[in-house]
Amino acid sequence: MKYFLIETDEKNRIPYNINKNHAIDVRMLTREDFDGLPMWNIVEMEFPSEGFFPDMICTPFLLLSEIYMKAIKMYQPNILFKGIKLWNKESGINATYMLTILDKEECISDKMQFNSVGNRILYLILDKEKVASKAVFRFKECDKNGIIGRMDFVESLLRRGVKGIKLTEIEVA
Repeated sequence: MKYFLIETDEKNRIPYNINKNHAIDVRMLTREDFDGLPMWNIVEMEFPSEGFFPDMICTPFLLLSEIYMKAIKMYQPNILFKGIKLWNKESGINATYMLTILDKEECISDKMQFNSVGNRILYLILDKEKVASKAVFRFKECDKNGIIGRMDFVESLLRRGVKGIKLTEIEVA
């Protein structure tokens, strides 16, 4: 089975300085504390002129559009999520997203290659036995932005017309 790294395509002019009003306490973004967050939050952001709202924003936390969230719920029906309204105070521009927590899996193969300093991944390789049957998840071993998606999940996203993402195929050993 093929897997892909799904990231926000940074070539687009997307919202930045998200959570500048500190509406979301990032320390609460764990399975244990997630219920302590309100069901809906208004989060301030900066929005560039001629900006674009992608269907996935990876930083400072994982935000997904409604289309994206529906696709994930098909593969993980018990996923936790809260509503987020991104809002630019000056212009009034806003968009609705879902804040979610995906499982972090220990999935990286011993064959993965780092740069000479050891702080950057040069060649990402997943361990076939560790990923087993997971359709969508995040890395546990590194803080790489983005999520990992199995091919059927990625195809489901593309059929729904998800925009603003970048796909990179990952080798599975």
